Amino acid sequence: MQFFKRFRKVLWMGALTLVVSAFIPGGTSYAAASKSAHDLIQSIFNRVGLKYEVPKAKPETPSKGEGVNPAPAPAPTPPQQEESKQQQPVKPEQPETSTLADRIIKTGEKYLGTPYKYGASSNQTNYFDCSSFVQRVFKENGINLPRSSRQQAKVGTYVPKNQIQKGDLLFFTTSYSPNQIAHVGIYAGNNKILHTWGPGGVRYDDLNGMKWLREGYVTARRVIK
Repeated sequence: MQFFKRFRKVLWMGALTLVVSAFIPGGTSYAAASKSAHDLIQSIFNRVGLKYEVPKAKPETPSKGEGVNPAPAPAPTPPQQEESKQQQPVKPEQPETSTLADRIIKTGEKYLGTPYKYGASSNQTNYFDCSSFVQRVFKENGINLPRSSRQQAKVGTYVPKNQIQKGDLLFFTTSYSPNQIAHVGIYAGNNKILHTWGPGGVRYDDLNGMKWLREGYVTARRVIK
């Protein structure tokens, strides 16, 4: 008897499933069709005294490409900045010769306008001749030179005229001494010479500005190491 009850229940369920499928219109979505079918089956089961349990829907799993976009990876933490002193570019040091040459020119400018006197003593600064002026300026910068221009022309290193630099010594002849060195000055750059002679004393002159400087040039020596 129990067997016939179960068999009848199975037949009822199969028949109802066919009926429900026939009543659901085509093109209905899966979710809507499932809900309508379960409601109809439950209504019919209630009428004939049978119990019908609506099957639980499985949670939908998003298909590949339809899921939530993954959260962006956190931006890398920037490295700790170095101290400002380390970030600042280091200024290149100037060559020692350039620095010393600038100091020598500055020292000579201190005496601009000092009167000229031939044979001036090296022990004072009230007046100079050409070689005592050069001797004094270099001595104040730690370089000892002989007293006369001819003696000074023998120290240091020979420099071609097209390679002279600030601080080099320039030597000349004069109309009073056309056959030997009789004048010395300090090259100051930009074709200028810092020296002393005649009225006006210590001054700047252009090497091309006076005939005796253009034509009387003899040699150049570099005593700055």
